[in-house]
Amino acid sequence: MKILYIVALIVAVVFLYYLISKKSAAAEDQLPEKFAPYQLLDSSTIIRSGIVQMSLLLESKKNIELFLTSQNNIIVSGFTAEKEKSFIKIAPDGKVSDTLTLMSRPEDMLFLKGFIVNTQAKQYYRWSFNGAKTPISISAQNSDFDWDDEKQDKQLAYIVKHAAGVWVDYKFDSPVPEKIAGEGPQTTQGVSGYAIVTYMIGEECFQFYTTLNISKYFSSAYLQEMLWNNLFKRISHHRLDGEIISTPNLNYRYFHKLKPEKVRFSGGGGNAPGFTKRLYPGYLFTDVVFRNDTIKLKELMYLDEDWHASAIAVDGQNIGALYRNKVQPIAHMDGYLYYTNNHLQYALFTNNEQKLYLIK
Repeated sequence: MKILYIVALIVAVVFLYYLISKKSAAAEDQLPEKFAPYQLLDSSTIIRSGIVQMSLLLESKKNIELFLTSQNNIIVSGFTAEKEKSFIKIAPDGKVSDTLTLMSRPEDMLFLKGFIVNTQAKQYYRWSFNGAKTPISISAQNSDFDWDDEKQDKQLAYIVKHAAGVWVDYKFDSPVPEKIAGEGPQTTQGVSGYAIVTYMIGEECFQFYTTLNISKYFSSAYLQEMLWNNLFKRISHHRLDGEIISTPNLNYRYFHKLKPEKVRFSGGGGNAPGFTKRLYPGYLFTDVVFRNDTIKLKELMYLDEDWHASAIAVDGQNIGALYRNKVQPIAHMDGYLYYTNNHLQYALFTNNEQKLYLIK
């Protein structure tokens, strides 16, 4: 009897522990009531709040570029197909006032201070500024390499002083061996290198060919700034993809953790061993403020509490690193992006630099 009593007691304790654990887990999974109205961030739907709405404007195969003109038009640029470059002009009132579609390889297109330049076709467009969709031929300088070093140097100095936008392409020629007369061996000239400097003076575009070392004229930081078409981020010496410009219009309210998962990752290159991480699936709840309305969003993510590298803070506390997936390669979530200014009647938002949402 005593043994049966002890067994019954053990069973009761285990059952009680099970009930408490289950109740505790259920409490952890229970979403606080104030976050119940938040809407899932989904590009296929229009999200409404009060008198404003947020809708997908563009989805691109590569990171979307943004340029603000002096008339407060925003030019949005992205590749909607592998070789299809789309441009959208948004007026200050938030309406799409014009579009332009060009066929080109990504590596041949420059979006240089608002000018659209096709370096391969040697044409450019002033569409961002005047709506003209007819290409203009780029003027070539020293394309036959008949300028001496002094003349090239003077031209580079002129470009540095007067050009509003500059980009540099480096080229290398490796001639095919040529058979000379007689029985001697084939001879080949050495590999020759040169640079093509594409630049803007006023509304005119030029391509200057030079054999000089141009690194002393145009630093890598200078050239990065020339093609920095991003209204969400500033150039950073610590991150190649830039630093997110913080805004009071984004408020990360809560991350609702669900049951953790053990995820196995490979160990990178070489013979590095694999490793296992504990990730928490869950939802990030965020307030996006536009004027007097607040769009309440939620998005599924994975939380890594061991690595505090995200710019996202909830109640002023960094909760860890957030990922969009749990497979390699890991898609890091550094933060949402938001832009508006006092001249615009709308805002731009994104959770992914290959998508762009418009709020108005």
